[in-house]
Amino acid sequence: MPSKMDEAAARSLSQSINIATRSVHTKLNKLIIFRLPLALPPQTDDGSNYVSGLLHVAPIYIAFESLWEKIVHSAPSQSPSPEPDTRASGGHVCSTCAVKTAETDAPDLHTLPEVLEASHVPAVSSRIRTILSDLAFPEMRRTGPLQNDLMTLTGWSSCTLAEHLNHAVEAPVLSSFLHHVRHAVETRPHVLLAYGWVLYMALFSGGRFIRAALEAAGPAFWAVPADISPSPLASPNVRPETKERNDVGPLQFFRFNTSDDGEGLKQMFKDRLMELEVLLSDTEREEIVQEAQNIFDFMVKMVMELDDVCGTDQGAGSKLLSLRSRDSVVVEKERRQQKTEQGRSSKSVAASGKSGDGRRGWLRFL
Repeated sequence: MPSKMDEAAARSLSQSINIATRSVHTKLNKLIIFRLPLALPPQTDDGSNYVSGLLHVAPIYIAFESLWEKIVHSAPSQSPSPEPDTRASGGHVCSTCAVKTAETDAPDLHTLPEVLEASHVPAVSSRIRTILSDLAFPEMRRTGPLQNDLMTLTGWSSCTLAEHLNHAVEAPVLSSFLHHVRHAVETRPHVLLAYGWVLYMALFSGGRFIRAALEAAGPAFWAVPADISPSPLASPNVRPETKERNDVGPLQFFRFNTSDDGEGLKQMFKDRLMELEVLLSDTEREEIVQEAQNIFDFMVKMVMELDDVCGTDQGAGSKLLSLRSRDSVVVEKERRQQKTEQGRSSKSVAASGKSGDGRRGWLRFL
């Protein structure tokens, strides 16, 4: 009979991550499900809370995708020179607004304070570079869709969005998370696999549920007027700008631009990871699994932080869900009682020789 150690050694990297994070993953799912109704009607009249959430989620994807891309495109034996300082702050004009060209459709990613301005790309072995390069699927990247969603929802220009992202990352937990990402990747580049697995695969599981709930709110709910600031993070001097909105809608973060909405892409990522993980050492695998746990821990803390940012009651979503669940139980109980009563009535009718076909047909829809 195989020992537990043998069973652990036989697991794939993805299985090891899923098992190690199962408890905190369940906790995070519950927190999100409890709060999701607070971003939707009838609990709110616009997408303000959702925008605030995106402003906190976007920097995480921007950070790890940017670092991943830097490693993949850097010369194997050469450290790139420091990036120029293009941060926007205190009323200064950021570089994305200095020149209006076709390339300014998306905000300059390096306007995120400090985190993305790493002075060097970490020394990466050809083995790790190969793994990261082979798993760098352009269609999987979420930086662009997140930026487009935020600009579509708010009418902000790319420069204004950059300012709001800079403001969002001042939140203590998010700031700590982003600095952790930078330090972890600089010292252990292979842990990027944890970010890819956790943050991409989440969009194919719980993300589908979230997307369905958001889409159910209807197009009118997401058509935020350009003259209304949808974010409680907005500084007094920053107002949304009137701008033609993107026709693809504001929920592209949860969609993938493939014929099957990313299902094939998901399977390709999983298969490629399984093929490449044999190149990892045991220590590297352990560090990737640990980093996956760190990601979930930070995400749980971020949800709590968003309660303060959005001014929502931490228990409000839970109470709302519990109320609806209780209502559902009551409704189901009443339906069963109706079925029992109607069943007795049908038996009585049958015993008296009267037809009950119409009644039985009606009962099938209860």
